[in-house]
Amino acid sequence: MQISNSLDNNYIYLILTKTMKKIVLGLAVLGMSTLGLTQDNEKTPSNWKFKAVGGLNGTHASFKNWNSGGQNTLSWIALFDAQANWKKDKFRWQNGMNLAYGQNRILRQDWAKTDDVIALYTKFGYNVYKPLDIAFFADYKSQFDVSRSTDGQFDIVSKFMAPGYLTLALGADYQPKKDKFQILFSPFTGKITFVYDYTLSQAGAFGVDVGQNVRTEFGAFMKLLYNDEIMKNVTFKGKLELFSNYFNNPQNIDINAEALFDFKINKWLSASWSSTLIYDDDIKIQRTNDDGSDLGTPVALAQMKNILSLGLRYTFVEVK
Repeated sequence: MQISNSLDNNYIYLILTKTMKKIVLGLAVLGMSTLGLTQDNEKTPSNWKFKAVGGLNGTHASFKNWNSGGQNTLSWIALFDAQANWKKDKFRWQNGMNLAYGQNRILRQDWAKTDDVIALYTKFGYNVYKPLDIAFFADYKSQFDVSRSTDGQFDIVSKFMAPGYLTLALGADYQPKKDKFQILFSPFTGKITFVYDYTLSQAGAFGVDVGQNVRTEFGAFMKLLYNDEIMKNVTFKGKLELFSNYFNNPQNIDINAEALFDFKINKWLSASWSSTLIYDDDIKIQRTNDDGSDLGTPVALAQMKNILSLGLRYTFVEVK
């Protein structure tokens, strides 16, 4: 019976993996082709606003007979960000997609992943009073590739749909400043965590019960967004997401915070610095000593990621 359940879970995972990857790639191709068509079409629908930006950043360092030492390194990261927003009368529909993937290599070692992001969202709202909308919001997050442990082992730490996060919310959307500041609050929010990997599922990774592939939570959700050109050719984007589970330690709030500074050098060149902080009380992380030995029971810890990059950037289309 256990073998049958494992086979069923693997079959479901394969179907979900193929389906979601097709959806993500299909949205990327469709978005780029649609946005490309609007660029050539002088009669772009006035109800729509489009924007799509792609970038490729890389670094390389090589040394030969360098007295002070150093290691040959090569790294790259590809980015794609697109928005498609529609507005008519009192109705608003906002859609977005953010994709990122990067790797680095030191000497002749294997390539290691440095960034891996799939983020899709959609929000449909109805305006009830000036800057206030009643809105339905859906957000999906996962990754493309497999991540393995960094201690020399080949254990899988995460992969596509392990984890995957789906958030569904109904609430109020407040935008006091057009296209700059936004607050979305929902007292009716469902958060679903997917872990479609047998080993991670058996370990109870990412907060799922041992042996389970899905964890569902219900609670309150708040999302704050800020986007503004703080000085010439320097744009700041900030995001803060807070979630409280009504039925399991509601005082322990899940946090997802992002900050991005984008520096535009010219039409083709840009630089950026981004920082991401994540805290989830259900995700326990094993602490280790310098020699690799464990430091007791895994605990919930703040997760940090910082990326500084310089490279090519191109705006496929921007219709305002």
